[in-house]
Amino acid sequence: MKKEKLELRKTIVKLYNKGKKQEEIAFLLETSQSTVSYWIIRHRETGLLEDKPRSGKPRMLTEKQLKGFKEALLDIPPPRFGGESFGWTTKMAIQYAKDRFNIIYSMRRMQELFHEFGLSLITPRQEHRKSSHAARAVYKMDFKKNLNKNIWAAPSLTSMR
Repeated sequence: MKKEKLELRKTIVKLYNKGKKQEEIAFLLETSQSTVSYWIIRHRETGLLEDKPRSGKPRMLTEKQLKGFKEALLDIPPPRFGGESFGWTTKMAIQYAKDRFNIIYSMRRMQELFHEFGLSLITPRQEHRKSSHAARAVYKMDFKKNLNKNIWAAPSLTSMR
């Protein structure tokens, strides 16, 4: 849990114990009155200010594997169409995870991982009238085999102008 959250909760309880009203505490700490009320009641009943443990299915990859997977997606362009590609398709990343980690992700979960890793979705579009001819030629060469596929690319690769 973040230190700021815990400190805010401790401050709420401390001010309440000194006799301040909930509305005053909310105003002083710039938070909602319902938040102040919740943490006062929770502290009174349980004596705890930490978050409750969350339920849910654990990740399929360990933190170390996840870090390696992120690095691979951001740094290594995938082999595609007999050469190096500009970015990853969702299906290619699913296959990479299956080959490397023996884990099968769904399309949606892989897209969520792309967002979590900071990859940007590039959807091929028709040429813009103001785009440069050289940039269009490079773009066409990279996507020439299948112009209808979406590509996920690292932000460092998408800042071309």
